[in-house]
Amino acid sequence: MSQISVTKSFSWDMSHMLAGHQGQCKNLHGHTYQLEVEVVNKAGQVQEVGPARGMVVDFKDLKNIVKDKIVNRLDHAFLYWSKSTADVEHQIAQLLQENDRKVVEVDFRPTAENMAQHFWELLENDLQELGLKLAAIRVWETETSYAEVRGE
Repeated sequence: MSQISVTKSFSWDMSHMLAGHQGQCKNLHGHTYQLEVEVVNKAGQVQEVGPARGMVVDFKDLKNIVKDKIVNRLDHAFLYWSKSTADVEHQIAQLLQENDRKVVEVDFRPTAENMAQHFWELLENDLQELGLKLAAIRVWETETSYAEVRGE
């Protein structure tokens, strides 16, 4: 039996740095990130009754959750790894915070792969409350590079 999914895309601008990286990403830099969130409902089909009849989910409902949990928090922020081994990363975060700039602290190295896993964890429960399951999350760091987490 086929399964119907829907995907919604989001974008935001954010800076980060990768302590210990051998290349240019050790420097403070930013990206225009793209996030794709793919969901299915628990039946794997469209809803048969109610205001979302014929839909897996109303795109507006999916948008509201993702914007609240991820996009609004990260847009134009410095994503700061609290356990970074680079003193300069802590100094940058402190300077930004002291000057009332947007800093989001995380306990993982801010790679696209780790962000994808983190976003999955942030969204999973709220989507389950709507009767949805995550099928995939893609975090695009550039136009040609993304990390993906897929469901079972």
